[in-house]
Amino acid sequence: MAAGGGSIISVASGRLKVGPESAGARPGPACYRNGGPLCVTDANVMLGVLQPDFFPALFGPGGDQPLDADVVRAKFAALAADLACTPEQAASGALAIAVETMAQAIARISIARGHDAAAYTLTCFGGAGGQHACKVADALGMTRVLIHPLAGVLSAFGIGLAENRVVRQRSLNGPLGHDLAAQAEALAAEAAAAL
Repeated sequence: MAAGGGSIISVASGRLKVGPESAGARPGPACYRNGGPLCVTDANVMLGVLQPDFFPALFGPGGDQPLDADVVRAKFAALAADLACTPEQAASGALAIAVETMAQAIARISIARGHDAAAYTLTCFGGAGGQHACKVADALGMTRVLIHPLAGVLSAFGIGLAENRVVRQRSLNGPLGHDLAAQAEALAAEAAAAL
């Protein structure tokens, strides 16, 4: 999905904006208690989709505090003042934008390959994927969603299995000669340093 739970919510030119920037895991969304910006996960806290009482106390600098609903309410109140709406309307609007962004990204890929997304099962991954999967499926006309029991760690697992690789290239304009070997060695050293 293209707009995850860490996608930053902001106001630009008087309009509500979601992503493409992400707060990542650190500092994470505002509710994580690490000074992070307002994110899609915070919209779910604001609307009661995520309830801090049901989460373990794993947040904050010491990793021992619950999710912070108070900072979420305060930040959505400030955002709503800029938009002349209620905090709940701002949170709901942010979620609608995130869902539409994810659905349109999937639709573009499907249509480009000649497929009708509605005929397939939406496979969900990522820590916040389950929060949005059903709405994304509805937007695409899909009737099935697959959420793996380890969906929250599948992205990290894939990165862990990925090959570490760096590609370096350079255009050369001149006659072939011994300088080509020196250029290749310089590129190889640059790539090795990057790894």
